[in-house]
Amino acid sequence: MTTKDIEKEIVEWKGLGVINPFSDNGSLVNLSEYPKLDKYLEEHASAIRKRNCAKKYPKSWYRTIDRIYPDLTKRPKLLIPDIKGEAHIAYEDGHFYPHHNLYYITSEEWDLRSLQAVLRSGIAKLFVSIYSTQMRGGYLRFQAQYLRRIRLPRWKDVPSALRKALGDAAIAGDVEACNNAAFDLYQLTAKERAVIQKTTNRTTHEHRPG
Repeated sequence: MTTKDIEKEIVEWKGLGVINPFSDNGSLVNLSEYPKLDKYLEEHASAIRKRNCAKKYPKSWYRTIDRIYPDLTKRPKLLIPDIKGEAHIAYEDGHFYPHHNLYYITSEEWDLRSLQAVLRSGIAKLFVSIYSTQMRGGYLRFQAQYLRRIRLPRWKDVPSALRKALGDAAIAGDVEACNNAAFDLYQLTAKERAVIQKTTNRTTHEHRPG
């Protein structure tokens, strides 16, 4: 799935897929052992060989840009397009494989819906706006190196009521509720909440076209 499959944080798959040319040990498969794959790739070889990674590694011309890990398909994850004016955080419950132009987040500790609420909040946007280079039109880059700077408490330390508030806000798609729950999570004062809301609202207005 690509950025085009995410509309307003809702996953709407357009039907495109990806061919996995790797074996389980990470090496490229021998095409002579997969005649149908060999035939398909040869039919599209002229276009595939024009890619930068194919030119760089001509002997591995049919490899994908990144190695594919099939198990990731079945894992629930958050999907984040790189360049956006807003934090578009989509939840995907384990049916699709993310294209390399999508950042993805999985977690062994945090509930992903609750994490989605935090990442949709003004706190996350404030972190990213501080570190991200603004693109033309004022768009921010929601890249991994900026997202990693967002500090989270341990999930075991989050009260059950707050866990529910975060998860419910994300599922409802309620940005204001995400903000309120995230502000409670970080125990912000009324003044701190007002500053973040004012800053992120101003940035949102500047990014909005027209």
